[in-house]
Amino acid sequence: ADVMQTTEEMGGRLDPFYEKFRAALDENGEVAAEDYERTKTEFDAGVEFYQKNLERLRGLQAPAAVIGMHKKLTGAYRRFREGCVHMNEAIDYDGHAVDAEAFNAAEKEQGDAMDEIARYVQKIMR
Repeated sequence: ADVMQTTEEMGGRLDPFYEKFRAALDENGEVAAEDYERTKTEFDAGVEFYQKNLERLRGLQAPAAVIGMHKKLTGAYRRFREGCVHMNEAIDYDGHAVDAEAFNAAEKEQGDAMDEIARYVQKIMR
């Protein structure tokens, strides 16, 4: 439960940075140079944080009744983290550009994984 709560909190912290890039892509707008720098710092911290949470999930001993669900949850969390890595990689921080196709794919990857995570958490909590 702690992993999910801290993941949600980190998502809330990163969302304003994501929103700047999403809005710029949607509106053919520009992102300020300092926003690239701040976003890189925050997104790098988020990816590292999600990696630690993934390791915590992997290290948990699940009760026998939910081992299968725990494995699926861990796999979905890994895919979520990978989506975050891919989004970070879609941004060229030095060149101040965004690969829109990669950014959009990473956004979908994260969203799909988060839907799976929510589903597995609900099943485990039953």
